[in-house]
Amino acid sequence: MIEIEFSIWLASKLNWVHLVKKIHMPCVPRVGEYMKFRNKEEGDYFGWKVTEVTYRESGSIEVWTELLDNIDDRMYSFEEDEEFQECYKSYLAEGWTSPHGIKVNTRYQNRTSG
Repeated sequence: MIEIEFSIWLASKLNWVHLVKKIHMPCVPRVGEYMKFRNKEEGDYFGWKVTEVTYRESGSIEVWTELLDNIDDRMYSFEEDEEFQECYKSYLAEGWTSPHGIKVNTRYQNRTSG
């Protein structure tokens, strides 16, 4: 088994968050493949598209996914911030960490204000 550090992103129109978790996998997912992560509250409904695989000199491997449910590059996952908060808490309950905390979604706000 290979220990891989996964990064996922969630966003509402107001906020976004980067979540990280180390998971043991039998192989390294490739760019373009999809991952489904265990989530007791939300289920494993969401497929996260792998966008980047980084092999560090130290031997660690990092896998990044695209922003969850970023339909037509809209820059958010959830219409309502309450849904975002619930999903965020459900991933924290599954052992994901939020190294930088919740941030303001300036990418969406800047896109809509111009």
